[in-house]
Amino acid sequence: MATDYPYMMSNNKIDPILEKIRTAAKPPKFTNEFLKNIGFTSSNDRAIIPLLKKLGFLTADGIPTEYYGRLKDKKDHSYVLAEKIRELYSDIFAINTQMNDASDDDIKGAFGRVTGEDEKAVIRFTNTFKALCSLAKFGISPEKETKALNMPEEIKPQEHITQLKPAFHYNIQIHLSATTEISVYNAIFKSLKDNLLP
Repeated sequence: MATDYPYMMSNNKIDPILEKIRTAAKPPKFTNEFLKNIGFTSSNDRAIIPLLKKLGFLTADGIPTEYYGRLKDKKDHSYVLAEKIRELYSDIFAINTQMNDASDDDIKGAFGRVTGEDEKAVIRFTNTFKALCSLAKFGISPEKETKALNMPEEIKPQEHITQLKPAFHYNIQIHLSATTEISVYNAIFKSLKDNLLP
């Protein structure tokens, strides 16, 4: 089944638009009018809106999400962009986890197989994908790294693991033969009690 990926005809506008987003006040809704107000008046620029929606920075109604706030953060913006790129293009990264560093031919081949679209569409998807990846940092954001370092000792994952003690459990199964003699069962359970229980 073909996957519908967003694309921009003017991919060189992605960087300046994201730069403006970082300096402009967060709008109640990200509309064409807002785009014009921050200096992008071309009809081709409007394609950034569905792109931001697909990436999860805007809701379907154009309302900025929590990720939009991180997109405005000077230290975190390139990391959150990478996170959302991996989510949106998960089918592409399933083919190669380092697709952001792959060759043009490998990227185009992946989009071709995943979408089933013609070469023209595949090139558009590829160019937008590459433009986004060039602005992203694929790694752990400083914010997340700081949170991990400041985590209380008792709840750090690696510390928790070292505190676990090995425990052994025994499951004993008894297969009883069919009998109407209750004394047989009594003898079996008495023997278990005498020999196995403390």
